[in-house]
Amino acid sequence: MNHRERFLQIRDFLKPYQEIWQNEIMLMYPNPLDAFSQNWIEDLHRFQDKKDIIRLEKKDVFGLIQDSSLIEFYQKIKTLSALPAARTYPPMPEDSQTWLFITPKKQHEIRHLAPHINHLYQKRNIDQVVDIGGGIGLLAQTLNGQYQLRVASLDMDPVMQNTGKVRYGKKPKHPENQVQYLNVKVEDSGEFPKLMSANVMPIGLHTCGKLALDIITVSSSKKVPVLVNFGCCYHKLDEVPGHQNISLFANAHEPLWLSQFALTLACRAHNRMNEEEYDFKVKVKHFRYAIHILLYEHYGFTELITLGNSSPKLYDLTFADYVLDQLKRINLEPKHSFVELNAFFEKIKTLVGKMQTAGLIRDAFGRVLETYLLLDRAIYLEEQGYQVEVEEFFHEELSPRNIGITAILV
Repeated sequence: MNHRERFLQIRDFLKPYQEIWQNEIMLMYPNPLDAFSQNWIEDLHRFQDKKDIIRLEKKDVFGLIQDSSLIEFYQKIKTLSALPAARTYPPMPEDSQTWLFITPKKQHEIRHLAPHINHLYQKRNIDQVVDIGGGIGLLAQTLNGQYQLRVASLDMDPVMQNTGKVRYGKKPKHPENQVQYLNVKVEDSGEFPKLMSANVMPIGLHTCGKLALDIITVSSSKKVPVLVNFGCCYHKLDEVPGHQNISLFANAHEPLWLSQFALTLACRAHNRMNEEEYDFKVKVKHFRYAIHILLYEHYGFTELITLGNSSPKLYDLTFADYVLDQLKRINLEPKHSFVELNAFFEKIKTLVGKMQTAGLIRDAFGRVLETYLLLDRAIYLEEQGYQVEVEEFFHEELSPRNIGITAILV
């Protein structure tokens, strides 16, 4: 895949829709639907069957929707977001101790990633893998135990590392080749660059926000032979100058700047959802949108008011119950009676429902925004002299942040 060409295609596709993906629908009130095609909203809003709506949530729209321009929209997103699947290698050897203390999600990730790392380790004659942001060291311990690789688990949290050491102590291990734990904070430590050299392979599985960029820029400046990186938590890049479009190519071609809301959209998960979970999500969104409109219309709040998390049981009650509880949280005296609050909700219920429908359209941009960010990183690495692959490693429903960047020094 030509990363530069795809990057520009995504940029050109996203530009006309900036008002949608740069903003939270709730904050577009009093005109929350103006940026959307009304035909698209009507086409999606007609669905009442939960199973159909859940399919729409997952962008499984083909065979459901009717509007030809909306079909074309979803097809374009599917095409622009499509990435090759990572090459498969012989499965990692396993034994009775392999998955001790490891969750099914992490097992899935390690099963798919570990053979890839081992292949690169052997092919490039690596002396040591450094797993950055390794937490308690599950990936590092597995690479060491199943492939006998020399691995260091680097993390800034000593508590997590101590937990990892205790668990590691319960596993059989080679007496002369054990996981090394390094308590280092990458972003403000002079120690991290010293660890990067011509025989080290840095990997980062779900490196949060700016951490992914620090790994990429420092590692490439030290000309490490190979690196593997998965980004996540893109919303933490907001308000950090120079940390969205890092490649020279992007900055020379009128790049897009993603708002906090767009960055959050880029890292939104795509987990499995059953009908019960869908019902709860609808209640949460309807009440949250409605109280924002109430605060806008009757309390003069035009900006987003942070309400915090509510008890799930609250959403089984009426809108009035929800509002009175939330007003108490933010120290506001109610201006309406219990009956008036429920009547207000009934009055705006259709609008709120269409706002949620518009959210289906906005949510569809999440994956293509993430691809835009990661392609920029891939192009940066190419500019530093690396051959780069951007691939899907994991099943998206099990591990939504499944796009890995592999860079090999040419």
